[in-house]
Amino acid sequence: MGMLTKLPVEIKGTRLGLEPFDDLLIERMARHDIYFLCFAFDLDLMVGFVGGDFAWEMSAAGEAAGVDFVVDRLCAIFGGDVRNHVGRAMMTNWGSERFVRGAYATARPGRSKARATLMQPVAEKIFFAGEHVAGPLIQTCGGARLSGEGVARQVIAQLAPK
Repeated sequence: MGMLTKLPVEIKGTRLGLEPFDDLLIERMARHDIYFLCFAFDLDLMVGFVGGDFAWEMSAAGEAAGVDFVVDRLCAIFGGDVRNHVGRAMMTNWGSERFVRGAYATARPGRSKARATLMQPVAEKIFFAGEHVAGPLIQTCGGARLSGEGVARQVIAQLAPK
């Protein structure tokens, strides 16, 4: 599993000169990059995304440290006054979820065909579903749902009297 940590931050009373759905990438030394999706759907929300090893480090440091990191990065670009506009903020913690242990099912370069193998039932008893095997909707919630529904139909067909 690849790790992706999301850090949504409410920004009240200013848009920082940004438009809805603007992208903001802050690149830093030592892999500490963060990408923001800004004010999507015209909401007072900037969602920061941190991935890979840094996301695991952020998860281990905890939500308060993650939120501090995000606010510090925004202040470095837009000035310290940003702190006065920060409302609610949080951090996802998918790395500690017992049955998830990450966020995105990624395939190593050149290995994406392994997904087709994973889509095949094992001994007609074990079936896999989720965003990692969602075909063209891979890595989306919609893909996860459709994959689950498809596998549920397979299981029902397998259990049906013949």
